[in-house]
Amino acid sequence: MSAMLSHKQQFSIREGVSYLDTAAEGLPPLDGEAALAAYWREKSKGTPGRARLYQEQRELEAAAARLLNTAVQNITLLSHSSEALNLLANSIDWKPGDEVLICDLEFPSNVVVWLRLQRLGVKLVVIPSSHGVIELSDWTARLSSRTRLVSVSQVSYKSGTQIPYMSALAEAAHSAGALFCVDATQALGRVPVSVVGVDYLVASSYKWLLGTHGLAVVYESPELRERIPAATAGWFSEAKLFHSARFEASTSKSTAARLQAGMPNFPAIFALRAGLECLLKVGVERIDQELRPLIAALRSGLEEQGLALLTPAAATHASGIVSFSCGEGEALAASLAEKGVIVWGGDGRVRISLHLYNDGEDVQRCLAAVRACTAGMKTYALLQSGS
Repeated sequence: MSAMLSHKQQFSIREGVSYLDTAAEGLPPLDGEAALAAYWREKSKGTPGRARLYQEQRELEAAAARLLNTAVQNITLLSHSSEALNLLANSIDWKPGDEVLICDLEFPSNVVVWLRLQRLGVKLVVIPSSHGVIELSDWTARLSSRTRLVSVSQVSYKSGTQIPYMSALAEAAHSAGALFCVDATQALGRVPVSVVGVDYLVASSYKWLLGTHGLAVVYESPELRERIPAATAGWFSEAKLFHSARFEASTSKSTAARLQAGMPNFPAIFALRAGLECLLKVGVERIDQELRPLIAALRSGLEEQGLALLTPAAATHASGIVSFSCGEGEALAASLAEKGVIVWGGDGRVRISLHLYNDGEDVQRCLAAVRACTAGMKTYALLQSGS
């Protein structure tokens, strides 16, 4: 793991602190500050600065396309993943009796957007997980002629479970006549992500992509663009502006840029480009492979302490996240923070996440702190009970 240690120098991390909460909030590289300053300089020029803003947007879209190994025409930038999912939901011509298929490991954004369709007679089918795992057969058993959309996170925000059969699930969804949507927010930038067979993919930029808030990377397949008109329109989505018949007809762009109605978040674009360049320079495959032993050591170390792991043991399900059940998750996370270990606690669990700025020292510090804090909480509980 020594090859990974140098990457810490590219981030502003306080001495003695192990930052293990990328699944909630990623750290921007030091280059991100310079990128934001560059935005400010161009913005301060007024309209003459727009050329650089547009150039930065194009270069970010190209970097995102490289990250997903797709053509840049399939990439666009929206304000956040929730907006992107709502846009897809509003673009489909739903019929009463249609079904959307998800699982119980999903973040609320990939739940409430589909629940809202109940007023149109659309049913949300939720597949239950078993010990943090959902098999491919669980999905295929529930696919039917009524299934219009399958929407799934490649990596669960809750347990860190990675779906290892994405291409097979996409094929099964298409065979049933359904669209296949992927929320890659907890995956893109940390584990390899493929858009083969994917119709629509969304990923927030402020976690594993090392960007800021207010931006999401969106992939839209050419096939989806041919099948479904976008439920949005604005001057940025138009193929031609200020033509003689513009009050009688409009024509949207033929690329994924048709989803972008107005000017994007340029400060976030400058910052995210710095984040993506950092990731592309190292390589996501390398990040994933070099951190896998640390993820395994973290999980086994927590298990040895008798904690109830939510993250499956199989390496095929591994991602950047390890979670365990904890009824006092917020309190434990606060105690860990006092020891310089930053994790996420709540919703009946504690979630620990590792990215390229983490190393073996972080894992060992985390395990030692968890042991000390949980022992302290148990002692306090015993004192309170009078035992």
